[in-house]
Amino acid sequence: MQADMAAELKRLQAQTTVTSIKGLHELGKSHRDQVPITALGRRPVIKRDPVAFIDAIESNLIKELLPQRHAKMAANPAAFFRGTAELMAYDLSHEAQSGLRVLTDGDVHLQNFGFYASPERQLLFDLNDFDEAAPNAFEYDVKRLTTSIYLFGADQHFEESALDDLVQDVVRTYRKALKNAFKQGALERFYASTPVEELIADLPEEDAAFVRTMAAKAAKRDNQATVKKFTEQVGQRRRFKDDAPRSVHVDQGLEIALMRGVLAYQQTTRADVALLLGQYHITDIIRHSVGIGSFGTSCYLVLLTGLGGSHLVLQVKEALPRRRELAPNDLTVDQQREASEGQRIIAATQILQKASDPFLGWFNLGGKSFYVRQFRDMKGSIDVSTLDWRQYAAYGRVCGYLLAMAHAQSPMAAIAAGYMNKTFDETMQHWAKDYLHQVIDDYAAFVAKYGH
Repeated sequence: MQADMAAELKRLQAQTTVTSIKGLHELGKSHRDQVPITALGRRPVIKRDPVAFIDAIESNLIKELLPQRHAKMAANPAAFFRGTAELMAYDLSHEAQSGLRVLTDGDVHLQNFGFYASPERQLLFDLNDFDEAAPNAFEYDVKRLTTSIYLFGADQHFEESALDDLVQDVVRTYRKALKNAFKQGALERFYASTPVEELIADLPEEDAAFVRTMAAKAAKRDNQATVKKFTEQVGQRRRFKDDAPRSVHVDQGLEIALMRGVLAYQQTTRADVALLLGQYHITDIIRHSVGIGSFGTSCYLVLLTGLGGSHLVLQVKEALPRRRELAPNDLTVDQQREASEGQRIIAATQILQKASDPFLGWFNLGGKSFYVRQFRDMKGSIDVSTLDWRQYAAYGRVCGYLLAMAHAQSPMAAIAAGYMNKTFDETMQHWAKDYLHQVIDDYAAFVAKYGH
Protein backbone atom coordinates (compact mmCIF):
# COMPACT_ATOMS: atom_id res chain seq x y z
CA MET A 1 0.00 0.00 0.00
CA GLN A 2 2.75 2.46 0.93
CA ALA A 3 4.62 1.54 -2.26
CA ASP A 4 1.51 2.19 -4.37
CA MET A 5 0.98 5.63 -2.88
CA ALA A 6 4.69 6.48 -3.14
CA ALA A 7 4.60 5.57 -6.83
CA GLU A 8 1.54 7.75 -7.24
CA LEU A 9 3.35 10.69 -5.66
CA LYS A 10 6.36 10.19 -7.95
CA ARG A 11 4.04 10.12 -10.96
CA LEU A 12 2.45 13.37 -9.77
CA GLN A 13 5.85 14.99 -9.27
CA ALA A 14 7.01 13.85 -12.71
CA GLN A 15 3.97 15.45 -14.32
CA THR A 16 4.43 18.85 -12.78
CA THR A 17 6.83 20.98 -10.82
CA VAL A 18 3.92 22.82 -9.21
CA THR A 19 4.26 22.84 -5.42
CA SER A 20 1.67 25.40 -4.32
CA ILE A 21 -1.87 24.35 -3.46
CA LYS A 22 -3.19 27.06 -5.77
CA GLY A 23 -1.08 25.67 -8.57
CA LEU A 24 -2.39 22.15 -7.97
CA HIS A 25 -5.96 23.44 -8.00
CA GLU A 26 -5.25 25.13 -11.33
CA LEU A 27 -3.82 21.88 -12.63
CA GLY A 28 -7.10 20.23 -11.64
CA LYS A 29 -9.11 22.84 -13.52
CA SER A 30 -7.06 22.30 -16.67
CA HIS A 31 -7.63 18.55 -16.34
CA ARG A 32 -11.29 19.15 -17.23
CA ASP A 33 -10.11 19.68 -20.82
CA GLN A 34 -8.79 16.11 -20.88
CA VAL A 35 -11.66 14.53 -18.93
CA PRO A 36 -14.78 16.71 -18.86
CA ILE A 37 -16.71 16.32 -15.63
CA THR A 38 -19.85 15.38 -17.57
CA ALA A 39 -17.96 12.35 -18.98
CA LEU A 40 -17.96 10.86 -15.47
CA GLY A 41 -21.75 10.77 -15.60
CA ARG A 42 -22.05 8.61 -18.70
CA ARG A 43 -22.57 4.90 -18.16
CA PRO A 44 -21.68 2.54 -21.00
CA VAL A 45 -23.71 -0.61 -21.61
CA ILE A 46 -21.95 -3.35 -19.66
CA LYS A 47 -23.02 -6.96 -20.06
CA ARG A 48 -22.08 -9.34 -17.24
CA ASP A 49 -23.66 -12.09 -15.17
CA PRO A 50 -23.98 -10.80 -11.58
CA VAL A 51 -24.61 -14.27 -10.19
CA ALA A 52 -21.37 -15.53 -11.75
CA PHE A 53 -19.50 -12.77 -9.92
CA ILE A 54 -21.18 -13.67 -6.63
CA ASP A 55 -20.46 -17.37 -7.14
CA ALA A 56 -16.80 -16.52 -7.78
CA ILE A 57 -16.55 -14.68 -4.48
CA GLU A 58 -18.40 -17.39 -2.59
CA SER A 59 -16.10 -20.11 -3.91
CA ASN A 60 -13.59 -18.71 -1.41
CA LEU A 61 -16.01 -18.63 1.54
CA ILE A 62 -17.14 -21.16 4.14
CA LYS A 63 -19.87 -23.21 2.44
CA GLU A 64 -22.02 -23.88 5.51
CA LEU A 65 -22.43 -20.13 6.07
CA LEU A 66 -23.63 -19.32 2.54
CA PRO A 67 -27.37 -19.82 3.28
CA GLN A 68 -27.16 -17.19 6.04
CA ARG A 69 -25.15 -14.90 3.76
CA HIS A 70 -27.77 -15.24 1.02
CA ALA A 71 -30.57 -14.47 3.46
CA LYS A 72 -28.81 -11.30 4.58
CA MET A 73 -28.23 -10.16 1.00
CA ALA A 74 -31.76 -10.96 -0.12
CA ALA A 75 -33.32 -8.74 2.57
CA ASN A 76 -33.49 -5.72 0.24
CA PRO A 77 -31.47 -4.02 -2.53
CA ALA A 78 -29.47 -1.97 0.00
CA ALA A 79 -28.32 -5.12 1.80
CA PHE A 80 -27.49 -6.73 -1.54
CA PHE A 81 -25.44 -3.66 -2.48
CA ARG A 82 -23.48 -3.93 0.78
CA GLY A 83 -22.58 -7.54 0.02
CA THR A 84 -21.55 -7.16 -3.63
CA ALA A 85 -18.78 -4.57 -3.90
CA GLU A 86 -17.29 -6.65 -6.71
CA LEU A 87 -20.11 -5.73 -9.11
CA MET A 88 -19.68 -1.98 -8.83
CA ALA A 89 -15.89 -2.34 -8.92
CA TYR A 90 -16.16 -4.13 -12.26
CA ASP A 91 -18.61 -1.58 -13.65
CA LEU A 92 -16.52 1.42 -12.61
CA SER A 93 -13.44 -0.11 -14.20
CA HIS A 94 -15.25 -0.14 -17.55
CA GLU A 95 -16.34 3.50 -17.72
CA ALA A 96 -14.74 6.91 -17.97
CA GLN A 97 -12.52 7.88 -15.01
CA SER A 98 -10.92 11.14 -13.99
CA GLY A 99 -7.51 9.49 -13.61
CA LEU A 100 -6.94 11.51 -10.43
CA ARG A 101 -6.04 8.70 -8.08
CA VAL A 102 -6.20 8.76 -4.29
CA LEU A 103 -6.24 6.03 -1.69
CA THR A 104 -9.93 5.08 -1.69
CA ASP A 105 -11.91 3.03 0.78
CA GLY A 106 -13.37 1.00 -2.10
CA ASP A 107 -16.59 0.07 -0.30
CA VAL A 108 -18.01 3.35 0.98
CA HIS A 109 -21.68 3.23 1.93
CA LEU A 110 -23.74 4.72 4.73
CA GLN A 111 -23.28 1.72 7.04
CA ASN A 112 -19.50 1.64 6.69
CA PHE A 113 -19.04 4.58 9.05
CA GLY A 114 -19.04 4.12 12.78
CA PHE A 115 -17.88 4.96 16.27
CA TYR A 116 -14.61 3.74 17.74
CA ALA A 117 -12.14 4.80 20.40
CA SER A 118 -8.81 6.47 19.74
CA PRO A 119 -5.76 5.15 21.62
CA GLU A 120 -6.46 7.96 24.12
CA ARG A 121 -10.00 6.54 24.61
CA GLN A 122 -11.64 9.50 22.90
CA LEU A 123 -14.76 8.49 20.98
CA LEU A 124 -14.41 9.16 17.25
CA PHE A 125 -16.67 8.70 14.24
CA ASP A 126 -15.15 7.81 10.87
CA LEU A 127 -14.87 5.26 8.08
CA ASN A 128 -14.53 1.80 9.58
CA ASP A 129 -14.19 -0.86 6.84
CA PHE A 130 -11.17 -1.09 4.53
CA ASP A 131 -11.20 -4.58 3.02
CA GLU A 132 -11.53 -3.11 -0.50
CA ALA A 133 -9.12 -0.18 -0.04
CA ALA A 134 -6.85 0.66 -2.97
CA PRO A 135 -5.64 3.58 -5.09
CA ASN A 136 -8.50 4.51 -7.45
CA ALA A 137 -9.90 7.55 -9.21
CA PHE A 138 -11.25 9.75 -6.41
CA GLU A 139 -14.83 9.70 -7.76
CA TYR A 140 -14.97 5.91 -7.20
CA ASP A 141 -15.86 6.36 -3.51
CA VAL A 142 -18.19 9.29 -4.25
CA LYS A 143 -20.23 7.18 -6.67
CA ARG A 144 -20.56 4.31 -4.21
CA LEU A 145 -21.55 6.60 -1.33
CA THR A 146 -24.19 8.44 -3.36
CA THR A 147 -25.66 5.20 -4.67
CA SER A 148 -26.02 3.97 -1.11
CA ILE A 149 -27.88 7.15 -0.14
CA TYR A 150 -30.50 6.36 -2.76
CA LEU A 151 -30.73 2.69 -1.80
CA PHE A 152 -31.04 3.15 1.95
CA GLY A 153 -33.34 6.12 1.41
CA ALA A 154 -35.63 4.09 -0.84
CA ASP A 155 -35.79 1.39 1.82
CA GLN A 156 -37.04 4.09 4.19
CA HIS A 157 -39.56 5.30 1.59
CA PHE A 158 -38.13 8.81 1.54
CA GLU A 159 -39.37 10.96 -1.34
CA GLU A 160 -37.45 10.68 -4.59
CA SER A 161 -37.09 14.42 -5.12
CA ALA A 162 -35.81 14.86 -1.57
CA LEU A 163 -33.19 12.16 -2.18
CA ASP A 164 -32.15 13.89 -5.41
CA ASP A 165 -31.51 17.09 -3.48
CA LEU A 166 -29.75 15.29 -0.65
CA VAL A 167 -27.36 13.44 -2.94
CA GLN A 168 -26.31 16.70 -4.57
CA ASP A 169 -25.96 18.25 -1.12
CA VAL A 170 -23.71 15.39 0.06
CA VAL A 171 -21.51 15.69 -3.04
CA ARG A 172 -21.33 19.46 -2.50
CA THR A 173 -20.28 18.85 1.10
CA TYR A 174 -17.56 16.47 -0.08
CA ARG A 175 -16.35 18.90 -2.75
CA LYS A 176 -16.13 21.89 -0.42
CA ALA A 177 -14.60 19.88 2.44
CA LEU A 178 -11.86 18.54 0.17
CA LYS A 179 -11.00 22.03 -1.05
CA ASN A 180 -11.06 23.45 2.49
CA ALA A 181 -8.79 20.65 3.69
CA PHE A 182 -6.02 21.99 1.48
CA LYS A 183 -6.25 25.42 3.07
CA GLN A 184 -4.36 23.70 5.88
CA GLY A 185 -0.82 22.38 5.79
CA ALA A 186 0.02 18.72 5.31
CA LEU A 187 0.72 18.24 9.02
CA GLU A 188 -2.62 19.82 9.98
CA ARG A 189 -4.42 17.43 7.62
CA PHE A 190 -2.43 14.53 9.03
CA TYR A 191 -3.26 15.40 12.64
CA ALA A 192 -6.93 16.25 11.99
CA SER A 193 -9.28 14.22 14.14
CA THR A 194 -12.99 13.47 14.19
CA PRO A 195 -14.21 13.52 17.81
CA VAL A 196 -17.95 13.08 17.99
CA GLU A 197 -18.62 16.40 19.71
CA GLU A 198 -16.83 18.33 16.98
CA LEU A 199 -18.71 16.53 14.22
CA ILE A 200 -22.11 17.35 15.67
CA ALA A 201 -21.29 20.93 16.66
CA ASP A 202 -23.08 22.33 13.60
CA LEU A 203 -26.08 20.00 13.77
CA PRO A 204 -29.50 21.12 15.06
CA GLU A 205 -29.85 20.19 18.71
CA GLU A 206 -32.41 17.46 18.02
CA ASP A 207 -30.03 15.74 15.61
CA ALA A 208 -27.05 16.32 17.88
CA ALA A 209 -28.95 14.73 20.77
CA PHE A 210 -29.66 11.67 18.62
CA VAL A 211 -25.99 11.25 17.72
CA ARG A 212 -24.96 11.68 21.34
CA THR A 213 -27.38 8.91 22.31
CA MET A 214 -25.84 6.57 19.73
CA ALA A 215 -22.35 7.56 20.84
CA ALA A 216 -23.19 6.85 24.48
CA LYS A 217 -24.42 3.40 23.47
CA ALA A 218 -21.17 2.72 21.62
CA ALA A 219 -19.14 3.92 24.60
CA LYS A 220 -20.89 1.37 26.82
CA ARG A 221 -19.80 -1.45 24.51
CA ASP A 222 -16.39 -1.60 26.14
CA ASN A 223 -14.12 -4.59 26.55
CA GLN A 224 -15.80 -5.69 29.79
CA ALA A 225 -19.25 -5.63 28.18
CA THR A 226 -17.93 -7.62 25.22
CA VAL A 227 -16.50 -10.32 27.48
CA LYS A 228 -19.82 -10.52 29.35
CA LYS A 229 -21.88 -10.80 26.14
CA PHE A 230 -19.82 -13.35 24.23
CA THR A 231 -18.29 -15.55 26.94
CA GLU A 232 -19.34 -17.68 29.91
CA GLN A 233 -17.62 -19.30 32.84
CA VAL A 234 -17.15 -23.06 32.36
CA GLY A 235 -15.61 -24.55 35.48
CA GLN A 236 -12.34 -22.74 36.13
CA ARG A 237 -12.13 -21.39 32.60
CA ARG A 238 -13.92 -18.64 30.69
CA ARG A 239 -14.96 -19.66 27.18
CA PHE A 240 -16.85 -18.24 24.22
CA LYS A 241 -20.51 -19.14 23.83
CA ASP A 242 -21.40 -21.33 20.84
CA ASP A 243 -24.13 -20.16 18.46
CA ALA A 244 -23.91 -22.45 15.44
CA PRO A 245 -23.42 -22.00 12.56
CA ARG A 246 -22.41 -18.35 13.05
CA SER A 247 -20.24 -18.98 16.13
CA VAL A 248 -18.53 -22.35 16.60
CA HIS A 249 -15.40 -23.56 18.34
CA VAL A 250 -12.55 -24.67 16.09
CA ASP A 251 -10.75 -28.00 16.18
CA GLN A 252 -7.53 -28.41 18.12
CA GLY A 253 -5.28 -28.31 15.07
CA LEU A 254 -6.66 -24.99 13.85
CA GLU A 255 -6.60 -23.60 17.39
CA ILE A 256 -2.89 -24.35 17.70
CA ALA A 257 -2.21 -22.82 14.28
CA LEU A 258 -4.11 -19.65 15.19
CA MET A 259 -2.16 -19.41 18.46
CA ARG A 260 1.03 -19.38 16.40
CA GLY A 261 -0.54 -16.78 14.14
CA VAL A 262 -1.31 -14.52 17.09
CA LEU A 263 2.32 -14.75 18.17
CA ALA A 264 3.36 -13.70 14.65
CA TYR A 265 0.80 -10.88 14.77
CA GLN A 266 2.53 -9.42 17.81
CA GLN A 267 5.58 -8.75 15.62
CA THR A 268 3.48 -6.33 13.51
CA THR A 269 1.92 -4.31 16.35
CA ARG A 270 3.24 -1.25 18.14
CA ALA A 271 5.99 -1.95 20.66
CA ASP A 272 3.83 -0.89 23.61
CA VAL A 273 0.94 -3.13 22.48
CA ALA A 274 3.28 -6.09 21.97
CA LEU A 275 4.55 -5.60 25.52
CA LEU A 276 0.97 -5.46 26.82
CA LEU A 277 0.02 -8.63 24.96
CA GLY A 278 2.98 -10.36 26.55
CA GLN A 279 1.03 -10.17 29.84
CA TYR A 280 -1.85 -12.24 28.37
CA HIS A 281 -2.26 -15.85 27.30
CA ILE A 282 -4.86 -17.31 24.93
CA THR A 283 -7.66 -19.16 26.70
CA ASP A 284 -10.18 -19.75 23.88
CA ILE A 285 -10.77 -19.29 20.13
CA ILE A 286 -14.03 -19.39 18.21
CA ARG A 287 -15.01 -18.88 14.58
CA HIS A 288 -17.41 -15.93 14.53
CA SER A 289 -18.83 -14.49 11.29
CA VAL A 290 -19.85 -10.84 10.98
CA GLY A 291 -21.23 -8.34 8.46
CA ILE A 292 -22.77 -9.06 5.06
CA GLY A 293 -20.08 -8.82 2.41
CA SER A 294 -17.51 -10.55 4.64
CA PHE A 295 -19.96 -13.05 6.13
CA GLY A 296 -18.51 -16.46 5.36
CA THR A 297 -14.84 -15.49 5.41
CA SER A 298 -12.57 -17.15 7.95
CA CYS A 299 -13.11 -14.88 10.93
CA TYR A 300 -12.27 -15.69 14.55
CA LEU A 301 -12.46 -14.26 18.04
CA VAL A 302 -9.54 -14.82 20.39
CA LEU A 303 -10.03 -14.59 24.16
CA LEU A 304 -6.92 -13.64 26.09
CA THR A 305 -6.61 -13.73 29.87
CA GLY A 306 -4.12 -11.57 31.68
CA LEU A 307 -2.76 -10.93 35.13
CA GLY A 308 -5.43 -10.73 37.78
CA GLY A 309 -7.97 -12.51 35.57
CA SER A 310 -8.57 -9.58 33.18
CA HIS A 311 -9.70 -10.43 29.66
CA LEU A 312 -9.22 -9.05 26.14
CA VAL A 313 -11.03 -10.08 22.94
CA LEU A 314 -9.30 -9.74 19.58
CA GLN A 315 -10.90 -10.26 16.18
CA VAL A 316 -8.87 -12.16 13.57
CA LYS A 317 -10.32 -11.67 10.10
CA GLU A 318 -9.25 -13.22 6.81
CA ALA A 319 -7.91 -10.63 4.37
CA LEU A 320 -9.01 -11.76 0.93
CA PRO A 321 -7.75 -9.98 -2.17
CA ARG A 322 -10.00 -7.13 -3.25
CA ARG A 323 -13.17 -8.45 -4.83
CA ARG A 324 -12.32 -6.99 -8.21
CA GLU A 325 -9.45 -9.49 -8.32
CA LEU A 326 -11.79 -12.44 -7.74
CA ALA A 327 -13.52 -12.18 -11.10
CA PRO A 328 -15.47 -15.16 -12.49
CA ASN A 329 -12.56 -16.24 -14.72
CA ASP A 330 -9.97 -16.08 -11.96
CA LEU A 331 -11.19 -18.09 -9.02
CA THR A 332 -7.93 -19.15 -7.40
CA VAL A 333 -6.45 -17.40 -4.42
CA ASP A 334 -2.98 -18.67 -3.67
CA GLN A 335 -0.55 -17.71 -0.91
CA GLN A 336 1.48 -15.45 -3.19
CA ARG A 337 -1.60 -13.37 -4.07
CA GLU A 338 -3.06 -13.22 -0.59
CA ALA A 339 0.12 -12.92 1.48
CA SER A 340 0.19 -9.13 1.67
CA GLU A 341 -3.54 -8.47 1.91
CA GLY A 342 -3.65 -8.19 5.71
CA GLN A 343 -0.84 -5.66 5.62
CA ARG A 344 -2.68 -3.75 2.84
CA ILE A 345 -5.87 -3.45 4.89
CA ILE A 346 -4.06 -2.38 8.05
CA ALA A 347 -2.05 0.25 6.14
CA ALA A 348 -5.23 1.63 4.54
CA THR A 349 -6.94 1.79 7.94
CA GLN A 350 -4.09 3.77 9.42
CA ILE A 351 -4.01 6.19 6.47
CA LEU A 352 -7.74 6.79 6.01
CA GLN A 353 -8.81 6.93 9.66
CA LYS A 354 -7.86 9.95 11.74
CA ALA A 355 -6.80 7.66 14.58
CA SER A 356 -6.85 3.90 14.68
CA ASP A 357 -7.27 0.93 17.00
CA PRO A 358 -3.87 0.46 18.72
CA PHE A 359 -4.25 -3.33 18.44
CA LEU A 360 -4.09 -3.35 14.63
CA GLY A 361 -1.74 -5.91 13.11
CA TRP A 362 -1.59 -8.81 10.67
CA PHE A 363 -0.09 -12.25 10.02
CA ASN A 364 -0.05 -15.03 7.40
CA LEU A 365 -1.09 -18.60 8.10
CA GLY A 366 -1.63 -21.65 5.92
CA GLY A 367 -1.67 -19.76 2.63
CA LYS A 368 -4.03 -17.12 3.98
CA SER A 369 -3.56 -13.58 5.26
CA PHE A 370 -5.30 -12.20 8.35
CA TYR A 371 -5.60 -8.86 10.06
CA VAL A 372 -6.26 -8.29 13.75
CA ARG A 373 -8.08 -5.63 15.74
CA GLN A 374 -9.80 -5.34 19.09
CA PHE A 375 -13.36 -6.63 18.97
CA ARG A 376 -16.25 -4.23 19.64
CA ASP A 377 -14.45 -2.11 22.24
CA MET A 378 -16.29 1.24 22.15
CA LYS A 379 -17.31 0.43 18.57
CA GLY A 380 -20.72 0.83 17.02
CA SER A 381 -22.63 2.27 14.10
CA ILE A 382 -25.80 4.22 13.44
CA ASP A 383 -28.55 2.05 11.99
CA VAL A 384 -29.81 4.27 9.16
CA SER A 385 -33.17 2.46 9.17
CA THR A 386 -33.92 4.16 12.50
CA LEU A 387 -33.39 7.71 11.20
CA ASP A 388 -36.11 10.16 10.30
CA TRP A 389 -35.61 12.32 7.22
CA ARG A 390 -33.81 15.20 8.91
CA GLN A 391 -31.45 12.85 10.73
CA TYR A 392 -30.82 10.88 7.55
CA ALA A 393 -29.92 14.04 5.65
CA ALA A 394 -27.59 15.23 8.40
CA TYR A 395 -25.95 11.83 8.60
CA GLY A 396 -25.39 11.77 4.83
CA ARG A 397 -23.65 15.14 4.91
CA VAL A 398 -21.40 14.02 7.77
CA CYS A 399 -20.39 10.96 5.74
CA GLY A 400 -19.59 13.17 2.74
CA TYR A 401 -17.40 15.34 4.93
CA LEU A 402 -15.56 12.36 6.43
CA LEU A 403 -14.92 10.88 3.01
CA ALA A 404 -13.31 14.13 1.88
CA MET A 405 -11.07 14.21 4.97
CA ALA A 406 -9.94 10.63 4.25
CA HIS A 407 -9.15 11.43 0.61
CA ALA A 408 -7.26 14.56 1.68
CA GLN A 409 -4.43 12.35 2.97
CA SER A 410 -3.49 11.56 -0.66
CA PRO A 411 -1.37 14.13 -2.54
CA MET A 412 -3.39 14.01 -5.76
CA ALA A 413 -6.54 14.99 -3.85
CA ALA A 414 -5.39 18.61 -4.17
CA ILE A 415 -5.70 18.31 -7.95
CA ALA A 416 -9.07 16.58 -7.56
CA ALA A 417 -10.24 19.52 -5.42
CA GLY A 418 -9.42 21.90 -8.27
CA TYR A 419 -10.97 19.60 -10.86
CA MET A 420 -14.41 19.61 -9.21
CA ASN A 421 -16.96 22.40 -9.62
CA LYS A 422 -20.74 22.64 -9.25
CA THR A 423 -21.21 20.50 -12.34
CA PHE A 424 -19.64 17.62 -10.39
CA ASP A 425 -22.51 17.68 -7.86
CA GLU A 426 -25.19 17.22 -10.49
CA THR A 427 -23.13 14.72 -12.50
CA MET A 428 -22.64 12.41 -9.52
CA GLN A 429 -26.31 12.64 -8.60
CA HIS A 430 -27.47 11.69 -12.09
CA TRP A 431 -24.94 8.87 -12.30
CA ALA A 432 -25.99 7.38 -8.95
CA LYS A 433 -29.68 7.56 -9.78
CA ASP A 434 -29.06 5.86 -13.10
CA TYR A 435 -26.93 3.17 -11.46
CA LEU A 436 -29.87 2.20 -9.24
CA HIS A 437 -31.37 0.38 -12.23
CA GLN A 438 -28.23 -1.76 -12.45
CA VAL A 439 -28.39 -2.61 -8.73
CA ILE A 440 -32.07 -3.56 -8.95
CA ASP A 441 -31.47 -5.76 -12.00
CA ASP A 442 -28.56 -7.49 -10.25
CA TYR A 443 -30.63 -7.94 -7.09
CA ALA A 444 -33.47 -9.51 -9.08
CA ALA A 445 -31.05 -11.97 -10.72
CA PHE A 446 -29.63 -12.90 -7.31
CA VAL A 447 -33.05 -13.38 -5.69
CA ALA A 448 -34.16 -15.52 -8.64
CA LYS A 449 -31.37 -17.99 -7.85
CA TYR A 450 -30.78 -17.68 -4.11
CA GLY A 451 -33.78 -15.89 -2.62
CA HIS A 452 -35.89 -18.96 -1.83
